[in-house]
Amino acid sequence: MSNQAIEIHDSTLESLTCDAGHVVLGFSAAYIHKSDGRPAIGAGTGWVQRAVLRIHGEIADGSLTKLPCDLMDGCLTLGGEQSGILIPAPLRFSGDTELVLTSEFAESVRICGNQIVLELVGEPKYVEQYPG
Repeated sequence: MSNQAIEIHDSTLESLTCDAGHVVLGFSAAYIHKSDGRPAIGAGTGWVQRAVLRIHGEIADGSLTKLPCDLMDGCLTLGGEQSGILIPAPLRFSGDTELVLTSEFAESVRICGNQIVLELVGEPKYVEQYPG
């Protein structure tokens, strides 16, 4: 299966740090849809894997004070186009970037920047078949 994306909902955010114009998000368990079609729409499989998301930018609004946390909702916008609750994997994008995340504790954060890079870390672990 060649297409994959992280589903924000069902992922666990472990850390969020800001340093020198970068926001770094560490996922202890990013939920990844893999499909021959469109991830999270077409039939495929679900996996979890560690991931690091780096955004060259800053926190524009809100905060997530209780970490780690399960994410309940979110939205990624790249260059004015929303990808909804999915983060394409792999991802390396330069241009207007906005990421909004909402935690299980009803806290939310909005991060804005001009570059985003996703790194999947280690080996994925199989979770389930996804019927589509």
